[in-house]
Amino acid sequence: MEFVKLREEHLEQILNWRTSEHVTKYMFTDVEYNLDHQKRWFERISSDPTSAHWLITSKEKQIGLVSLTNIDRHHLRAYWAYYIGDTQYNMVGAMIGPYIYNYVFQKLGFNKLLGEVMAHNDNVRKIHLKHGCTEVGHYRQHILKNGVFHDVYIYEMLANEWNKRSASYGRFIGSFEE
Repeated sequence: MEFVKLREEHLEQILNWRTSEHVTKYMFTDVEYNLDHQKRWFERISSDPTSAHWLITSKEKQIGLVSLTNIDRHHLRAYWAYYIGDTQYNMVGAMIGPYIYNYVFQKLGFNKLLGEVMAHNDNVRKIHLKHGCTEVGHYRQHILKNGVFHDVYIYEMLANEWNKRSASYGRFIGSFEE
């Protein structure tokens, strides 16, 4: 698995995924299909030292996006999120976590990684628990989407907890472009 630093040439593909129903229904925000807005988003995140975004590729096929946000290098923590845009690779989505955990804890030396998941995204909530995350709580009626409020669940993974599980996931070392 390779994680290619997001570049302007990827923006149209990302926008196609981001505006597709199978992705947007689980996102906290909705975006319109507007490449100019996408370029402004890209300029903003590219200059933000507290975020990093990668295109997920498998066998040179672009399949999704993963990001680290709210990167705090003092407290050694960040939030992460991902989506699989190419539905042919939905099953690969279950294994993105170990790649990220290995990268963040082994390469970056962070202590904690957090994730937030909308309550109706049952598959991703189960994936977090399967990999050993702790569900530390939830925000009630936290996201307003399509006129409906949604709860959001909060997940944490600590470096020492991951290290106990890493033997099972040691082969999930991705190539992260920096």
